[in-house]
Amino acid sequence: MLPMRVALKFAYDGSVFWGYQRQPNVRTVEGDIIKALNRTKMIQGVKENNFQSSSRTDRGASAVGNVIAFDTDFKKGQMLRALNSNVKDVYFWGFAEVNDDFNPRHARQRWYRYHLDKGLDLDGLKRASSLFVGEHDFKNFCRRSERSTVRRMDSIKVSRKRNFIYLDIKGESFLWNMVRRMVLALVKYANGEIPKKAITEALAGKQTDFGLAPAHPLFLMDVTYDFTFEVRESSIPPSFRQNYEKVLIQGELFSTLQERIG
Repeated sequence: MLPMRVALKFAYDGSVFWGYQRQPNVRTVEGDIIKALNRTKMIQGVKENNFQSSSRTDRGASAVGNVIAFDTDFKKGQMLRALNSNVKDVYFWGFAEVNDDFNPRHARQRWYRYHLDKGLDLDGLKRASSLFVGEHDFKNFCRRSERSTVRRMDSIKVSRKRNFIYLDIKGESFLWNMVRRMVLALVKYANGEIPKKAITEALAGKQTDFGLAPAHPLFLMDVTYDFTFEVRESSIPPSFRQNYEKVLIQGELFSTLQERIG
């Protein structure tokens, strides 16, 4: 069988990993994926098969739709099921055959969702979030970097659903810690800790540090390209569904407790 380049879409629970990017002596998302690829003989090595990742999420952050790509001659109809049988806490669910020069980092758009407490001022969050939309220099909203800190945010949607307020943030690319720093600035404004002017001045270049919001409420929801992925829900193992049911029950427990104690 002739080698092909494939892109796979996958989810993971970031709370059980020491971040995304592979590192020695600690468990990471990328490290576990590469081990599974080697175990199943889908690849011979990272360089040999041109393995690449789309997005390196912060330690503690999770993903619903991150993407990897690599060259392989493995049977594509068996790929997702084989990987899901050889890796824990990572769930592969989408497949696409792509061009030989495809690099998953060159995405059309990335979508992040941050989960906030439902009691925050919804209107305040909406007012302040609009300040970030468009092209800005985000040097005050990222970990210091020598590369350009200018980014364009396509949209920020604020909505209340069930027990959370969702901040849905979409843009082509993001800087390290950028979403979490934006979120904490928004929360501080909604709580009356800073004026809207503080965010405006930070985007205009005034040196400011609003701090860093926790990583665990942050999800990478999707990474999109000029093609679609074939979704194969049947490849997701039963353990994922069992964990999902467990989390739902825990959520119901805490929600009921909160209602009882006010």
